[in-house]
Amino acid sequence: MSSLKSAARAILMLPAVFVVSYVRALKRVRKGAGFAAQERLEALAGNAWEQATHSSGGTDITMSFLAPNDLCDFRVRTFSTKEPETLDWIDRFGGVGALYDVGANVGLYSVYYAKRHPGHVYAFEPSVFNLSLLARNIVANGVGGRVAIIPLPLTAREEIAQFRLTSLDMGGALSSFGADIGFDGQPLKSVFDYETIGLSLDFMVREGLIPEPPTLLKIDVDGIEHLVIEGAFEVLRAPTLKSVLIEVNSDVQALAAPVEAALRDAAFTMTEDRHGSLFVGTKFAGIGNQIWVRP
Repeated sequence: MSSLKSAARAILMLPAVFVVSYVRALKRVRKGAGFAAQERLEALAGNAWEQATHSSGGTDITMSFLAPNDLCDFRVRTFSTKEPETLDWIDRFGGVGALYDVGANVGLYSVYYAKRHPGHVYAFEPSVFNLSLLARNIVANGVGGRVAIIPLPLTAREEIAQFRLTSLDMGGALSSFGADIGFDGQPLKSVFDYETIGLSLDFMVREGLIPEPPTLLKIDVDGIEHLVIEGAFEVLRAPTLKSVLIEVNSDVQALAAPVEAALRDAAFTMTEDRHGSLFVGTKFAGIGNQIWVRP
């Protein structure tokens, strides 16, 4: 009986599957077309979940992520190749203690850390378009008890300011808070702005909003890393903090120099600055993930 039900459902879903294929093809021809339609149709067709498996040290970690559009699908498909340095960093330094994942997006690295290591994860992600995916990805992978979502932007000091987004797509990035600046140091061409409250890391830890300081700190906020660092003077000096991984555009010294100065002042040494091969020859070629460690 169950096989007959499955066959009947597959037949009934054929039109939706064909339409999903059409929407995907349309988007390849017309960039940005059909995102909302594709999200609804792929959810209807039941094929919005994708799996990613990453192998490290003889251990395979398999995860499931929602991929309702091409951008999310790309993130899942390139899980092991987009930022291999980030995964290597998690494997090398992760363990007991907390990871602060600042700019968690839809939770790929938060989920990976929680499935691989016993420490708690604090996933900072303010985008209203990413939060539902982040929450569902965390729950679907069985790590809901060890990943806390913090849906507020981080900045240098406590304030209400504009949160600016350059995309309405789920899984989108390149947003900014409290500063009209993008990853390239240029004014941000936002398409969706709203006011919200931003807090500093020091304030959140000092006031007990986060119950433990980090062991690892990952920051990827597309141009306002220096503001997050400015608001983390005390956190950077926490004796528990072993390493910081931070995305920096070395081609824009106005953004890169404050980050370097602050980390060196906190007694960290940069050991690595690299990015995956996917970024070679693109507008993101100057951006790398810097790994800082305290001797």
